[in-house]
Amino acid sequence: MQLRTTARTDLRTFLSWLPTETDMWMWSGPTFTWPLDCGQLEKYFGDDRRLYWTALNPNSGLAAGHASLLVDDDAKTMRIGFILLDPDLRGRGLGKDLTETVVRAGFEATTLPVMKLGVYAHNTRARDLYKNLGFEETGLVLGTEMGGVVWQALEMERHRAL
Repeated sequence: MQLRTTARTDLRTFLSWLPTETDMWMWSGPTFTWPLDCGQLEKYFGDDRRLYWTALNPNSGLAAGHASLLVDDDAKTMRIGFILLDPDLRGRGLGKDLTETVVRAGFEATTLPVMKLGVYAHNTRARDLYKNLGFEETGLVLGTEMGGVVWQALEMERHRAL
């Protein structure tokens, strides 16, 4: 899957992929407030420590997904996050392609030895995908309440291949 730098013109597309508060929370946790809007996304795109990518559909060349990489040189780690795939494209292996491409791009963009991510414990499809890509669970990070239910977030990490 091909990545390009995310453009501000992508924001409305990303918003269309997050039609409900639950979808927003699954994507971003408590980072944003509902209803999500372009102003909040503009603020998200203002972090100079983060690389932002839009994934392109291999058939159409249109935006198919998004992910970002937070580079923390002081902690000697990087964190992929905000992985999002067009809901109309799910179930076709493109989420795996997107995540593999982002992992590879992250390790190519830095010399940092560890890549981390967070995933909700009940998101078993994503957890399995990350495990298949070499990520290991390191433990519970936090519990966040969503709609009266506590969602448990897990930390996962992968070390750079030698």
